Amino acid sequence: MKKVIGQNDKVSVLLSQKQINLIIEHTFAEDDLLNALRISELVGAKRKVQFTLHDLEDLNGHVAATSNHCNDKKLQQDLDCIYDIIQEVELKYDLDY
Repeated sequence: MKKVIGQNDKVSVLLSQKQINLIIEHTFAEDDLLNALRISELVGAKRKVQFTLHDLEDLNGHVAATSNHCNDKKLQQDLDCIYDIIQEVELKYDLDY
């Protein structure tokens, strides 16, 4: 069962610094999304990034688009892995309108 959250509620995603750097360096995500990645909190070996569900979906769209148009197979695999991590978080929530 999905957890219902408000439109302005934030959810957490755990990403490695390498994954964050790939998003920042290779996607065309908006500055507000990239800034959230830059100010993420260190939790163990991962960085905890906070996004609204809408922003998380937007970020994942940028990750997917970059992966789909990438000629570098290693980069594509890394971006696909990031996409899967974000999608797993997205699928845990529904918005309460």
